[in-house]
Amino acid sequence: MAAFVSVPRNQWLAAWWQRQIQYPLVFLLIAFGLSLTAYRRILFLDRRWELQRQTFERTLTTQATHDVLTGLPNRDGLRLVFDQALARTERQERLLAVGFLDLDAFKPVNDTYGHAAGDDLLKEIARRLQDAVRRTDTVARMGGDEFVLLLEGLRDMNELDQVLARLQAAIAQPFHIKGKIVSIQASLGLTLYPFDEGDADLLLRHADQAMYAAKVRTSPTKAGWVQLYHPDLGTLTVGDETLRQDFLRALASEAVTLRYQPLVAMATDRVAGLEALTRWHQEGREVSPDRFLPSLGVRERQALGRFVLQTALQQLTQWRDMGLDLFLSVNVTPEELNQPGFADSVFAILATQPGIPPESLVLEVLEIGEILEQEAALEHLQRLRAAGIKIALDDVGSAYASLLRLKNLPIDEIKIDQGFIRELSNKPQDLIFVESLVNLGLAMGVLITVEGVETEAHIALLREMKINYLQGYAIARPLEAKAVADFVRSFVLGVGDADTPMLALYQHLGWVRAAAESVMNHQGHEHMELAACPITTWLHAHASELPEVETLLAEHETVHILGREILQVRQSGTREELHLLLGQLHGHSHRFQEGLGQAVKAMRDNAAARTELPS
Repeated sequence: MAAFVSVPRNQWLAAWWQRQIQYPLVFLLIAFGLSLTAYRRILFLDRRWELQRQTFERTLTTQATHDVLTGLPNRDGLRLVFDQALARTERQERLLAVGFLDLDAFKPVNDTYGHAAGDDLLKEIARRLQDAVRRTDTVARMGGDEFVLLLEGLRDMNELDQVLARLQAAIAQPFHIKGKIVSIQASLGLTLYPFDEGDADLLLRHADQAMYAAKVRTSPTKAGWVQLYHPDLGTLTVGDETLRQDFLRALASEAVTLRYQPLVAMATDRVAGLEALTRWHQEGREVSPDRFLPSLGVRERQALGRFVLQTALQQLTQWRDMGLDLFLSVNVTPEELNQPGFADSVFAILATQPGIPPESLVLEVLEIGEILEQEAALEHLQRLRAAGIKIALDDVGSAYASLLRLKNLPIDEIKIDQGFIRELSNKPQDLIFVESLVNLGLAMGVLITVEGVETEAHIALLREMKINYLQGYAIARPLEAKAVADFVRSFVLGVGDADTPMLALYQHLGWVRAAAESVMNHQGHEHMELAACPITTWLHAHASELPEVETLLAEHETVHILGREILQVRQSGTREELHLLLGQLHGHSHRFQEGLGQAVKAMRDNAAARTELPS
């Protein structure tokens, strides 16, 4: 460029060069430089404005979801993370502790030292709470001196105790306020999900109730500053060594006893086995394990497991000496199964009863999270099964059980969760879930036990299915040991009550499934005429009790018409026509099942209301 703008040696040419070339070119270069500088300045200002806008938006969002004083999430911010925490808890199959924390006697601090000092105290409390919990936990401020804690991913009560100990130590440290040393106490209410089932609002209310129960104590102790919500047993002290020592003393003093619930074999209609169930006698009443087990640590659970196995096997020996050939089911917690030496402990206890073959012992395990996939637990299961002991997976189909993993577990039996059976009387449309679980067990080649059999209608239905054992109140409530022998000798399972929508719907669904399979597998099926369908008979028999029965009859008739059309098109129609009919069949069948379920529930509710009216 320097060579290009140099002046020529000829004077007139130089003058012309300066006027026509050099000066305009210099001016152009200067203008270009100024324009470039301005453009860069504009880009800089534009980027700066965008950053300021983004910062401003983040600030507005933060202000809307976070507490101005402490910087913690506020009520709105808590709502954003609460549902995510519940979803993670279900996905990880762990525990979520929801805590409601309130400072004790905070008002005197404001009254004595002023609101500015009170604000400083709240900021320090917020900092200490955040330092005490884990990185995966959430601390939020609800307002005033109230805080909410979400403690996620807990494996057991011992892990929760560790977090609570850090929280208690953080709050117990003295506070320096205007040259004075002030000690503060707090009350914490806790509820545990999924033991306490509900949405975020319900869990917060339960934690709040537990917090008030902790606050009414006249002398809160180091361990007693926390209360666990429970609707029946009342609020239990989490980490309270007094409660845990009470339980160990109850084991030694025979205040913990066993009840035995019969299991009936469908092949013989007679009692084939018994499940040992724990009862803790407290203040004149029997408390079942689901009321106290969540508050026990590993030590207490191991002691309980040994007590149940020893006591039940001793009792089984007595029954076998009386000529009763029974098997015994004993519950095992996943924490026990994951402990070193568990299998050896079972073998040692079984060896004290040489008259009992290993095949007569069934260990029922509840699948929680990934415990049953861990190396130690799998090794125990494999050793126990190799010795002849049976392994049953309990509560299959509940929130804890992961059905996709069942095929990889060394088990001999599945026990279908009682919640599926109990509601069938009012919700026959849920029958499809029970069928799915039964088919799962059949595909795995394991024994199938159904719990929660509480009515004669349940018995009639389950007789139609390929079930091995039944258990529930329709057979017997848990018995005292002294009542077992007479019951076993005399009990014979009845045929049940066949006048039930469950049984009729089950037979109807069997025909619908056959029609659908004929399309998918290119096989024929025998059409069931509308009048011959059991659900037709049941609907007409109960027409006066069922709301909108004409709609149900019409929908049911449509399902049968589609089934007949599938049979006809199967012989001469096209593949597309068959799939179209199949889709219509599934749609109408689903609507019929839902309508039947709603009508049956209304019928049951109306009948219950009539029985409650005064004569």
